[in-house]
This record gives sequence, C-alpha cells and structure tokens, in this order.
Amino acid sequence: MAVLNSASHRKARHAGDTLNLLRLVYALLVAIASGAEGAESVGSQACASCHAAIYRSFMRTQMAQSSGPVGTAEAKEQFDRTEFRDSSGAFAYTVGRDAGGYYFEFRQQVTSQRPVTSPAIEGRRPLAYFVGSGTAARSYIINVDGFFYEAPVAYFRSLASWRSAPGVAQLDYPYLTRPILPGCLQCHASGIRRIAGTQNAYASPPFSEGGVACERCHGPGSDHISTGKPMVNPVKLAAAARDSICEQCHLSGEIRVPKVGKDEPVLNPGDRLADSLSVFVRAGSEAQLRVTSHAENLAQSVCKRMSGEKLWCGTCHDPHSVPTPAEKVAYFRGKCLTCHQTSSCSAAQALRRANGDNCAGCHMPRNPTSDIDHVVFTDHAIPRRPASVSASPSMYADLVPFGGGKTSARDLGLAYVMVGLREGNPTYLDRAFRLLQDAVAQGARDPQTLLYLAQLYRDRSDDAHARPLYEEVWRMDGEQYAAGAALGAYQMQAGNFEEAIRLWRQTLAISPALLLVRQNLATALLRTGRPDQAQEALRKALEFNPSFQPAKDLLNQIVK
Repeated sequence: MAVLNSASHRKARHAGDTLNLLRLVYALLVAIASGAEGAESVGSQACASCHAAIYRSFMRTQMAQSSGPVGTAEAKEQFDRTEFRDSSGAFAYTVGRDAGGYYFEFRQQVTSQRPVTSPAIEGRRPLAYFVGSGTAARSYIINVDGFFYEAPVAYFRSLASWRSAPGVAQLDYPYLTRPILPGCLQCHASGIRRIAGTQNAYASPPFSEGGVACERCHGPGSDHISTGKPMVNPVKLAAAARDSICEQCHLSGEIRVPKVGKDEPVLNPGDRLADSLSVFVRAGSEAQLRVTSHAENLAQSVCKRMSGEKLWCGTCHDPHSVPTPAEKVAYFRGKCLTCHQTSSCSAAQALRRANGDNCAGCHMPRNPTSDIDHVVFTDHAIPRRPASVSASPSMYADLVPFGGGKTSARDLGLAYVMVGLREGNPTYLDRAFRLLQDAVAQGARDPQTLLYLAQLYRDRSDDAHARPLYEEVWRMDGEQYAAGAALGAYQMQAGNFEEAIRLWRQTLAISPALLLVRQNLATALLRTGRPDQAQEALRKALEFNPSFQPAKDLLNQIVK
C-alpha cells in the first residue's frame, strides 16, 4: 500500500471534500429544478455528504450490494471456467471470463436422445448484470437487444460453485427466455428504468442504483436537501406503514396480486403495502421457509403473537449495518434479552454452554428453503424448540389474505388463477373462473381481470366469450401481449393472415421471446409468400431457444 506524505494527504483530503461538495451541489440543483413539482430522488451519494458514516456502513450491507453490472461488486463467485451439467445430463454449462467480459456457454451432451452422430446444440451468452448480494447466491441477467432474461446459471455460496438457476434444473434444454420483470428487479435495485410499451426492455443502465437505495426507505430527498424538510423515519410511522417498508420485499406469501391500476407497485415510504397489493397465503398451514418469507414466518412466531405491533424487523435488525461474524452471537443475544431473561430458557445448561449462549442457534435455526435448492435461511418463526422442517401445505387449501381481513372477488379470483396456472391445479382454476365471473358482473373491468377470465374461457373452448374479452383488453392496454397473441391466433384461424401478422409483430415488439408466436408468425408469412421473412422469424426463435424443435422442423422444410 502506498504511503501518503503530508502534502499528498492534504491533496487527497481536499479532493474528497471537493467531491462531497460537488455531490451536494448537484443534489441541490436537482432539488431546485424539481421543487415546484414535489420531492424527487437525488440518489444515495447525495446522502453521503452529511451522513458519511451511515452511508459507508450501509454500503457494506447485503441490501446495498444486491445488484449491479457483473464484475463491479465484491467478488463472491469464481469465474474460472467452471463446468457443471443440468440434472438430466443433457447439457453441460461453463461459466468464465475473457477479454470480452463475463459469459456462460452451453453444449448438448451425447445421450440416448442425441446420438454422437447428431450435431450438438451449443452457444455462448454474455452475462450483463448480477442479482443477489452473493451471501447466499447470485443470479444473472442476459441482455438481448435491450430485453432482459434470467440466465440458466447461478452461483451458490454454500457450494462455492455454479449450478442451474432456481426453477430450471429439471429442464433438459437451456432456458434462455425467462423475462426479468420490473418486480424481479424492484427488490434488488432502485430507480428501475423499464421502457414503456415492453414487457422486459430497459434503458441503459436499467436502474439508477444497484441495490436498495437510501430513498427506498426514507423517501425522496430533494426537499430535505433544499429546505431541511425531514425525511421519512420508518420507526416513527404507524405500524402498518412501518412494516410495509420491509414487507414490500420480505413478504412473499403464496401469491401477490396488484390492486387495480397498480400493476408495477412501487411503495412510497409512509404508504401501506395493502393499498397497492393483496398478499395471499394458504389457510390452515404454517408458512413455508422461502427466500423472502420473513414476514409471514415472523407472524406465526409466539414472540410476534405476544408482542403485537411492538415487534417488527427493526427490533432486531439495523438496516444500516450488519454485525461481523465475531459480533453476531452477542449482538442478537442482546436483542433477545431485551424481552427474555436467561432463566426463562429451559434448554439444558450443557446444551447452552455447547452452543455458546447462541439464542438464534437454537431458536432461529438456518434451514433449507422450500423454493430454492442449495440455500439455507434463518427461520424467523422462532420455534421454542428445534423442529423439523414443516410439511408442504395442501395444494388444495383455501387462499386467504395474509393477516386476515376481507378481500374482493377480483383479487381472490386472480390469486386462484395465478397459482392454479402455475401449479396446474384444476380445483383452483374452477374457483378462479367463478370468482372472476362474479367480479366482472360486479363491474371489475381492468385488463388483468378480463385477460385471465378470457384465458379461462378459452381453455374451456368457449371462444364466443373469450374473444370479446381479449379485444377489450387489447383496446384498453396495448402492452398486454397475451391478448395480442390470442387475437392473432383468432385471425389466423379465420384466414386473415395479414391481420394475424400485424398483431403478432406488435406482440413480439412487446415481448420478443414468445416462441410459439414466432412459430405462428413464420407459418403466416409462408402462407403469404414471404419465405425469407419466415426464415428470419424462425432463426430468431432459435436464438432464444436453440432446442425449439418446431422452429427447426419448419426451417428445414423451407430451406430444402
């Protein structure tokens, strides 16, 4: 490490002071320019000028390091051309780094489905951004012409190695088309910059700050800088608004349903999450330990039930800092002892001595999560005695609002249809159909409600009811690509190829990775005498999924 002499030290300190002053001036200019229109975000660096110690501490936390361009954050993973195979053994993946940047490769292996004489499917994709602090794991983003998709590879800290990304390990092909929606980024980055009129295209850069910014919990800072107006202090908020700040990212439930007009809910500190989002859980069973299930796990604990509003995330966690490994046991033990006495612990003295008086070690064990393999998280249900991981709840249990209370037929119907489609659950889909019919009869005509009801009608081969609903959705909201795709299919069936082509091209401009739409578009282009354009549509489909056999077959027919 270089040693600064006194003169150079003074220069470095002066440079630092100048940088802080420039940050403050910039923030002031932003605040003055926008003062007439209300408070606006100024970025976390503006906070560093006056709150340097808190800023430095916070920037070392997991929340502050939860996303960014690959290679710009503290290295938690190894890009050393590590190779692994998916669970089927059909594909091998390699992750590495070269002069061109970070990447992963995939190559089909010789199996009974692919003899050695058949050419292997292979390819390489650059890794653009990471998601996750790396404390447990990191996922990665592929950028295809400005549209973001999750890479099928992930790094798991517990294994110190790469594996298939969550949810794709069981697939026998490279899954390159899982869109990164704004909700995916919202809890890992700040100032999301999705391009309007698309499902998953983003500006460059895609967010104003990687990680959770100061203003996500304290509100926009322009007025505070320009006039001294106090920022939001979560501790001083009413309990529901206070808890909502944490629950926006740490309350997963079974499904989260946006309220009407809140398709991309962004919580403003001080607001209640329940005003923009309905969270549903399965009745009659304990919450499963998921990566983001902290709120529902805490709610089932005796500590929370006895303490009520007094106990919340901030009781034990300081969002601005994280205790070091050496401090952790004593730090959290101190939190427990604010309510409990050592004499109240019935654990045997020998066990307590062996555990080093680690309260969390016994009562908040780290267990595997039910939604992501290779990951263990702290169980916030705070069991009095160590318990085995609870069984999965029945897939037919009723869906009920988290925390109790009433819900609308619209919100409950959407909850049932979303979970029903995800699980292939016919009981839930039947309930959803009846609820959404009732909701529409009661006047609910927002795009989400009509779109899902149209799909349920279509799945019942009731096109007479489905098609008018799709048409209404498409008129109301031109970003609802599922409506455009369905209407294109109706036009194709009626022999209106040009109208089908127009609708499908509009649909693909919103969401380019819809492989079946590309396949249908190619068929329509062929029938209207445009084989070159059909080939282009099929080749683009194969860029998104090199294993998409229908596109291969049709392309082979054209080029023969």
